[in-house]
Amino acid sequence: MLTQLLRSSISSALPITVAAIGASFTQTVGKLNIAIEGTMLVSCFVSVYVAVGSNSWLLGVTAAMALSCLLSLFVWLVHRYLGANIFVVGLGVNLAASGLVVLLSSTLLGSKGTIFFEEMPRIPALRLEVFEHNETLLTLLSDYNVLELTAMLLVFVSWLITKTPLGLRMKAVGKNESVARQLGLNIDGIRISSFIFCGLFCGLAGSMLSLPLSLFVSGMTNNRGWLALVAAVLGGDNPLGVLGVSMVLGFSVALSNRLQLFTALPAEIVLSIPLILTLCVVLIYSILKTGERGRSP
Repeated sequence: MLTQLLRSSISSALPITVAAIGASFTQTVGKLNIAIEGTMLVSCFVSVYVAVGSNSWLLGVTAAMALSCLLSLFVWLVHRYLGANIFVVGLGVNLAASGLVVLLSSTLLGSKGTIFFEEMPRIPALRLEVFEHNETLLTLLSDYNVLELTAMLLVFVSWLITKTPLGLRMKAVGKNESVARQLGLNIDGIRISSFIFCGLFCGLAGSMLSLPLSLFVSGMTNNRGWLALVAAVLGGDNPLGVLGVSMVLGFSVALSNRLQLFTALPAEIVLSIPLILTLCVVLIYSILKTGERGRSP
């Protein structure tokens, strides 16, 4: 039971982690993109629709990531060149996405409810035969699909990016834009790069939710985009910090799913567990930060 819960926690945390790292890139440059929920939701739909139509899960993921990039860049361009508040634009994308997927689902697939795709191409998974004789290790470390393995790799890659010249330039732009401009850095180019990264990561995160299940439902993200934003803000520009927060939030999602199956608690209470735990994490973080400021000279 505990092993299955831990495994479910890892699987639940990975989409949140990927989306959170994407959001953290935009936070690093001082322009946090809050359109994570909407971008993930659109990519959920696009990935399954294209995958079934092309009989290729890879094309589905590629299409989802491409469209997510466009949505992410849309947020930046409207903010940068039309002067709109970036948080209002992001919120608008989230609201528009929730209506758009219902419209597309009804128009293209003939249903506004849960849609199952029987002919969904199977995503390959890695089974580690070396753990065949240890059920616990086999459950925890084996049978991750390609998307989950890619997500794990991206945590490491994103950490490497923070150490590259591009990553250092992102930090410089976010910390002091005027100084970065005096140093000759291309402010807009660096911020566009961060929003492209954000779009790519959110596209993958959305694909991870719908493709393995071979289904789509209009509320499929179930607030995971907002959880990813919390992880991005609390984790800061450190991908490992983002991973840590995401694991806690992923555990709350997995626990909520388990309690729905094995307890008689009201669904409203069970489904609110991730949000309640998120609030607790934010409060603890705020208290710790306040204490640090109080101790500083």
